[in-house]
Amino acid sequence: MNQQRLIEDAWALTEAIELAVGKEDWEHAAGLAEARSPMLMSLQAGQPADALILIRKIQASMDAVAARARDAQTTLSATYRRSMDGAKAASQYHQAARL
Repeated sequence: MNQQRLIEDAWALTEAIELAVGKEDWEHAAGLAEARSPMLMSLQAGQPADALILIRKIQASMDAVAARARDAQTTLSATYRRSMDGAKAASQYHQAARL
């Protein structure tokens, strides 16, 4: 596959990843990123200017998706911690009620 086609296919997958992330479909986004990875790894140096522009857009998207994933993970962790604290409090209440 030629380099231009690789970049275009990688960009199409990047757009699909952004769509999946927008729907918070992290599993699908991860699968798409996994499919895109070999394409990015096979890119060669010395790309023309228009290809570099698209590559930079892919890089910017990857950074934005990573930031969104970190935010989602932080939110999920905080929600988990609150749930565990609530379960612990309920357990302590039940133990005290038995006394």
